[in-house]
Amino acid sequence: MALIPGFEYDIFISYAHLDNATLTGQADGWIKQFHENLNLMLAKRFGRMGMVKIWWDSKKLDGSVLFDKSIEDGINKSAIMICLNSSSYEQSDYCKQELSQFYNKAKGDKHGLQIGDRSRIIHVLLNNIPHTQWPKELSGTSGFPFHDARDQDNYGDTHDTVSHEFKLQMRNLRDAIWSLLTSFSESQGLNDSLDALKSNEEDDAFTIYFGEVPDTLRSPRKRIIKELEKKGFKIIAGVPPPDEQKAHEEATIKALHKSQLAIHLLDQYTGREIVGDSDHWYPQKQTELALNTAVAQMIWIPAEVDYDDIEEEEYKLFLQKIEDGTYNSKKYEFIRGIKSALAQEIVLFAEQLKNEQHKKVAEQGQLSVLLDTHFSDQFYAFGLGKTLDENNIQPFINPQEDDPRKNINLLGERMSQVQKLIFIYGNVSKEWVLERMNAALQLILTNNYPIEDFFIYMAPPHKEADDININQRLLKVNVINSSDTKTFDTDVIKRFLDDLKTEVE
Repeated sequence: MALIPGFEYDIFISYAHLDNATLTGQADGWIKQFHENLNLMLAKRFGRMGMVKIWWDSKKLDGSVLFDKSIEDGINKSAIMICLNSSSYEQSDYCKQELSQFYNKAKGDKHGLQIGDRSRIIHVLLNNIPHTQWPKELSGTSGFPFHDARDQDNYGDTHDTVSHEFKLQMRNLRDAIWSLLTSFSESQGLNDSLDALKSNEEDDAFTIYFGEVPDTLRSPRKRIIKELEKKGFKIIAGVPPPDEQKAHEEATIKALHKSQLAIHLLDQYTGREIVGDSDHWYPQKQTELALNTAVAQMIWIPAEVDYDDIEEEEYKLFLQKIEDGTYNSKKYEFIRGIKSALAQEIVLFAEQLKNEQHKKVAEQGQLSVLLDTHFSDQFYAFGLGKTLDENNIQPFINPQEDDPRKNINLLGERMSQVQKLIFIYGNVSKEWVLERMNAALQLILTNNYPIEDFFIYMAPPHKEADDININQRLLKVNVINSSDTKTFDTDVIKRFLDDLKTEVE
């Protein structure tokens, strides 16, 4: 499933076979390296592997072979095309056929060739091809130059994939693709879904609805919300606005449906009356509405509340039924407590519920893991991530830093979403891996994250089986040695997948 609804792939890469040919001493061709860099950079931009689906023909056929049906399907099922224009591309009838087919397909579908002011064909120049020689389908595009030509008369050579110039243009290309995908989604009225993708942290945030309170509890409510937000929870503050009865109920129910937990702080005072319904009050009504949903709920009242002091008979009866559990059949957390312990009680309950829900999702759905890797091993980690994704395991991406203590908070946010944590030990030092693992352990102990076990995945270059020593006993640590081959060993991967899925299925 592509990011853009209605398509199987987000991007189709069109290129000439000759441009992917390897030189002496090269393991991979330029196009393959381009694809891997693009895939990785888009994965980082979206926060997880496989979010943007890219189609490319790794066994590019030459011009003597009939137009392949799988390629035709790839074109027809793709939202945008990246055209890698070069002298070889200009000479290939096969490439021209790909470009023409996408052009005609896009021109004729409901979206059109342009999304806003952006073309659905992204023009990448591997050589300095004169404008007069561009295919008509590329007219009106400016293109992204991936060559070193300094003037219009210079042919130019394609940037090496390890060069600074290549990396700079890849960032420009990534940002352009992001903007195009954003515009594409907006054109289909999918603002909500794309906004959720703009921040991986928000995308998976545990959401708490915090109900309206009487004035006596407004200050503690404000303080607790700030503390929950610091812990990474997303807060929907109680409604109003709007104040009017019907609008208030509709807005409250909508907010509750977006939440995993509803919190209601009540005391002997009713709080504000609902506009147009003087017999009911906002705190009570919001509590009642939440009680009629499946959302987990916590209801708190001060320990010192005496029902005999409550003047409003209906409100008194409501609180009594809430406390003795006779209001309705829904299960909820009820606490009579003191204000000084209120914040701690709510945070602990929310953390416990969040972890329980993560475990429940893991048991019922797809196993999710976090690949923790230094940037020196990022391409190996990317390949491993693809393998995991192909085996129905969702890989998340971590921030990559030289300092293993940097971005620990973000690491913690992502640890709350997964069951397994995998440290990639390849080109990076063993000290970096051990320090990173110790930092993760501290986060688990502090926040009770639902991590079941650790994996240290030894990637190339060669390492001995006992190269890394683990001295902690708090969590199971599995060591996988796949350091003797640059390709993924089938037997090693099978054992690794079996170990990952242990205690999950």
